[in-house]
Amino acid sequence: MSGAGYVGRTAGTVAESYSIVVPPGFVRVPGGMDAPDAAAFVAAQLGEQPDLETEATPDDWRLRFGSALGHALSAVVNGRVLDSYLSAGPLPGTDVVCSIVVATVPVTRSEHADLDRLLLRRVATHEAAPFVLAGDPAVVWDDPAAEAPPQGAHAAPDETADLTPLRRRTVLARVAGHDDRLVTLVLTIGSAQTGATASGESATGPEPDAEARTRIVDALTDVFDAMLSTFRWRDGEGRLVTDRPLA
Repeated sequence: MSGAGYVGRTAGTVAESYSIVVPPGFVRVPGGMDAPDAAAFVAAQLGEQPDLETEATPDDWRLRFGSALGHALSAVVNGRVLDSYLSAGPLPGTDVVCSIVVATVPVTRSEHADLDRLLLRRVATHEAAPFVLAGDPAVVWDDPAAEAPPQGAHAAPDETADLTPLRRRTVLARVAGHDDRLVTLVLTIGSAQTGATASGESATGPEPDAEARTRIVDALTDVFDAMLSTFRWRDGEGRLVTDRPLA
């Protein structure tokens, strides 16, 4: 591996940003936006053209998108959100929405604030599994849908009431070159309910059966795991941080 686009992981290498491969069907929302502003931001990118198969109006799409983002941001209580990646409305033919939030979590420096020990504590308290993210120690765990974190300050009640969480997977990892913060990536998969018709069916069509929905949730979780394998740190000059020898 060689070239000006890479930098070795040495004592002086500090991560300032990251890169990740995002599959088609997801849109990126920069950190710092609340749900209404984010919905407007994405609608402008997509030309406010919802999936015609759902027969949803732009306002319906904004509401569902805002609900999904509100639930996604509520999963990050103490962190600083860097980016959010959301499915552009429910996946075609389903009521399932998906979001991934990337945030940094500050850690107060002290003799007791050992970051590796903090990660190991998650193994004991959350049944987390250890692994490596972009060359740094990390842990990952699933939260039961019924115990998903309550909505936070980012989301108003009317923005989140129509989304039922199905699965939440959380990754917590060290940041290259930093000893005062961690990074978290939170996958949230939910069912976007837009109301019921007189016949009892969802406004977006018949509800998928439980087995089909489980397959969809499992597939989206696999997509998230694949995305994690592409996560890389970049230094202040935008170079990829690598452990491999540089020619």
